[in-house]
Amino acid sequence: MGKTQTPCARAQRNNLIFCFALAMVLVGGVYLLLGFWPFGDGTMLTGDLNGQYVAYLADLKRRLGEGGLFYSFGKLCGGSTLGLFAYYMASPFNLILLALPLRMIPVAVQLMFWLRTALTATACCFFLQKHLNSASWLLAALSQGYGLCAFCVVYSQNVIWMDVVLLAPLVLWALERLVDTGRHWALLWLVFACVLLNFYTAWAVCLFSVIYFFYYWATSERLSERTGRLFARWFGRFAASGVLGAGLGMVLLYPALVEIEESKGALFAMELSLEPNFSLPQLMWQLFFGNFFWEDVTGGLPNIYCGVFCVVLGLFFFFNGKIHLREKLAAAGVLAALVLSFWVSGIDLVWHGFKEPVWFPYRYSFLASLFLLLLAARALLAARPRVWAFAAAGVLGALWLAGYTATAGEEFSVLKLVMCGGLYFGTLVCIWLLGAKRSVALLGTAGFCCLAAADMGVNSMLSLRKFESYSKSGFETFYDQGRQVVEALEQKDEGYYRLEKNFMRTLNDPMLLGYWGISHYSSTKASTAKPMLEQLGYVNYTTYGWGSTAVADSLLGIKYLYTDGSRPVPAPYQKLELGTELEVYENPYALPLAYVGSADALNVDVEESSNTFQLQNEMLRALVPGSADALLSAQDVTVDDQAKGLTVYFTAPVSGPCYLAVPDTGNFLPADVKLDGELLGEYFQGDSLGGVFPLGNLEAGQTVCLQLGVEDPAQYIDKLQIYSLDETALAGAVDQLKENAPTELTIRESGSIRVAAQGSEENNLLILPFAWEDEAHWTAERNGEPVPVEQVFEGMMGVRLEEGENQIQLTYHHPGAATGAAVSGLCLIAVLGWYAAERRKTQKNRGEAI
Repeated sequence: MGKTQTPCARAQRNNLIFCFALAMVLVGGVYLLLGFWPFGDGTMLTGDLNGQYVAYLADLKRRLGEGGLFYSFGKLCGGSTLGLFAYYMASPFNLILLALPLRMIPVAVQLMFWLRTALTATACCFFLQKHLNSASWLLAALSQGYGLCAFCVVYSQNVIWMDVVLLAPLVLWALERLVDTGRHWALLWLVFACVLLNFYTAWAVCLFSVIYFFYYWATSERLSERTGRLFARWFGRFAASGVLGAGLGMVLLYPALVEIEESKGALFAMELSLEPNFSLPQLMWQLFFGNFFWEDVTGGLPNIYCGVFCVVLGLFFFFNGKIHLREKLAAAGVLAALVLSFWVSGIDLVWHGFKEPVWFPYRYSFLASLFLLLLAARALLAARPRVWAFAAAGVLGALWLAGYTATAGEEFSVLKLVMCGGLYFGTLVCIWLLGAKRSVALLGTAGFCCLAAADMGVNSMLSLRKFESYSKSGFETFYDQGRQVVEALEQKDEGYYRLEKNFMRTLNDPMLLGYWGISHYSSTKASTAKPMLEQLGYVNYTTYGWGSTAVADSLLGIKYLYTDGSRPVPAPYQKLELGTELEVYENPYALPLAYVGSADALNVDVEESSNTFQLQNEMLRALVPGSADALLSAQDVTVDDQAKGLTVYFTAPVSGPCYLAVPDTGNFLPADVKLDGELLGEYFQGDSLGGVFPLGNLEAGQTVCLQLGVEDPAQYIDKLQIYSLDETALAGAVDQLKENAPTELTIRESGSIRVAAQGSEENNLLILPFAWEDEAHWTAERNGEPVPVEQVFEGMMGVRLEEGENQIQLTYHHPGAATGAAVSGLCLIAVLGWYAAERRKTQKNRGEAI
């Protein structure tokens, strides 16, 4: 016979459906008011979501088709993507994006936020219903305060954290189940899911669960006894479930942590300060309606808003005589712990995994919202408070509103004051009505549901409109034009090459559009190629930016460049006629992504070079000994001391493209660059932070006037570098390198490279312009024998060649993968052993009962 569902269980299920539907309607209303898809052209694409996550997922989708899950040659100059997957891409909601065509990314993002918000609210409702053993419709409305809490809305671009935010109420439910009954399996598997989905946020949830364990042990009304022996037993199960759940996830977690440590340095910062993060009274205004400011994203106050109604109910929790003093004291202790964590810098650092966050502070503040809503739900379903409690709440509310008026300063808003006052006192009225007769109580229920929905919906709308939003049509246009270029080049050229562009949409456009470039940014971007690229003149946020010289592009295998026309394309790039909307150019001197030169290249000291042009000449001479310099310094350089800014006259030594670089100034104030009075662009800004800047094509012997709009020109004169390209010298060196090019080259996204190359006494080094990593990452075989992968130019890979034919195989490995798998395997054995032991005990007890 099937199980019979109790009336309460059926009512709770129906209430969850109502909660989900209400959240869907609220998010739909927010979309409608903001003109977001499907009601307009706006989207949730903003910040890191727009610039990072969707690009990583697009890259993942393509690599899945090629069997290359955890390595990408499109990440900077090549790199592991295991850390990217573990930190950014493990969410099951990403299946929506992977299921749709990539040009529909904006639609996928809209659907993901819509569905995730509804499920987050529903998970909260599930937890509250189980905690209170209730199926009240009020809990469905109250739970919208979690699905649309400030953390979930303001940090919505950080989709990486939101799955664990969704699971947090379920973790607390599972913890309560363990304390009440001893059943621990739900907790174990939920911890495992949290660690797998995002270990960073899982740390905060696990930390809070320890606090919550003590809270619930002290307050649970379902416990028949509270003995030290039972506490030790249940806490042991709690700890074991957490450790084993986390251990099962080590197969992904450990190698990801190793990768992140390589990128960001030491994982843990033990310098814990007791300095306050902010003035403590400021925290109360974070619960004020519409009081989110952009500074709270970059480094302001905790985003804990979960509804004005939550403030009223929080007061009633402590004012209600029907709630036991022990429960109030325990709740006050939890709130004090959270407030102290926000306030004290060292404790705050612990919650962030002992690592100072860059932007998006207080990344655990959703836990405060969840706990406040738990207290609010407890007060909401308790007996109606006495008259004095309403009077006290009214007075405190009036003081709160008056305090905002007195302290808001320039940020004062009549709309916020009126809305907050209306919501606050409206909630008081609704709670009073809830304690009346049935018909009046129904009016109170309906009123509270409407107030809660309006509160969270309008506050979410006000918060989201403060973010820059990218349109659906704008994304589609950029994507279609970019893909048109990529597909046209794929038809023209079936070989391996790099492609770049001289304009920017985001920092990860190569991953988004599906080509190998050098532009990339992520929290796991560790790469020896990055400092090498900066020394080569690619000094900017996007890596490529304005580009560097034709020498640098050629050494890196950048064969094609496309442009939207906003910036000129310097020689020697030659325009192609491919029938694309955007102009595409080819570099005639681009080297293949594997070439053979002299082992003298191993002796070039890239790090110590202070002149990028001289460095590039040295690199070329090392590869092709005896070759002439391809970059020649400007002649007859004179400085006009009387002119405004930095004004320099110089003569081009050779016909061809001319370049500027002013490295290591520490200046981040944009400066106009003019040549003979014509504005070329801005220097010392995002796309040219001291790196190479193209000055256009000049004729040999042509004297020009260069103006750089800086305030203190004296500090820049000694750092000024102006060089011209000698195409004849570059062509001669490149031709020699191409003569010795490998006869076979196969590259696979899984991190596999096969090369057949001819070695000789002069040409005895295979150069691969991909990011070098040590023997723990890349291993190589030459004609079946292990050989080291050597560091070329401090950022590329190289393998020494024997004279004659060389068959080279390079394979990428993930450090920590074997250790992580071993730990997960041991934990799995422990879990199975625990399960088997419990099952034997259960069968034994049943046998004794018979």
